[in-house]
Amino acid sequence: MSNTLRVCTLNIWNYNEPWPIRRQLIADTIKEHTPDIIGFQEIRHSGQKNDNNKNQAQQLAELLPSYTYIYQPAQENPEKDEWEGLSIFSRLPIQASSFIKLSVDPEDNRDNHQRIVLRAQVQTPAGAFNFFNTHLSLSQQGRIRTTQEITAYVSKYTGDLPSVLVGDFNDTPDQTSICHITKTANLIDTWAQQNPNDPGHTFSNENTYLRVKNHDKRKAHRIDYIFAQAPKSSGGHVLSCQRIADQPNADDLYPSDHFGLIADISLKGNA
Repeated sequence: MSNTLRVCTLNIWNYNEPWPIRRQLIADTIKEHTPDIIGFQEIRHSGQKNDNNKNQAQQLAELLPSYTYIYQPAQENPEKDEWEGLSIFSRLPIQASSFIKLSVDPEDNRDNHQRIVLRAQVQTPAGAFNFFNTHLSLSQQGRIRTTQEITAYVSKYTGDLPSVLVGDFNDTPDQTSICHITKTANLIDTWAQQNPNDPGHTFSNENTYLRVKNHDKRKAHRIDYIFAQAPKSSGGHVLSCQRIADQPNADDLYPSDHFGLIADISLKGNA
């Protein structure tokens, strides 16, 4: 394997129907683009679903046998035997993992779900590499607060290789939370760097599911991101970033209500 790392992010939209079809479409998308490491958001377990008690990460893993994976519940509902959280899939060896709970504001009804950031340390041919996955609050103030917590957590693991932070940030590039990541924390917005004249909407009424949900009048947004640590003298150059999972099948069904992203990053030296 070369020193180019292909990273991916996709919000899978939990169990929204038609999940069995979407599950296969997600797996087909991953097989087509062959990312080395993936951050999935809205991974869910539901005891009410007839899935042999397997959560969505476990179900996807059965369709993607070349990947190892970790998952971590965030918001839990023991009474319903349900939880929702994050997962990381990797074709590279996962050496270590950790997560932190992000703060919540119980007085803000848009910020009352527990959020986390999940880390996987993977071994690449160039050395150890840290990959972070998250899914932020629906509350603007919650996003502003927790992006500071996330970047502090990422900075703890700064090493010889650039870290990558991915996820559904529920915010557009001009907002305070994203500006903190790109300006204060000095992480590169890979889409903006590689596609400066393309809005790159990842949540858009191009998508059948959003039209069905009567979001047809809602403005399209770019709210999903791949952030890469700014390059050091040792390397860490972004080579490309593209949108994926943005084409329907013959029945006009998409893998998710979000479009995904995939980026190629050179870990050492120039391309």
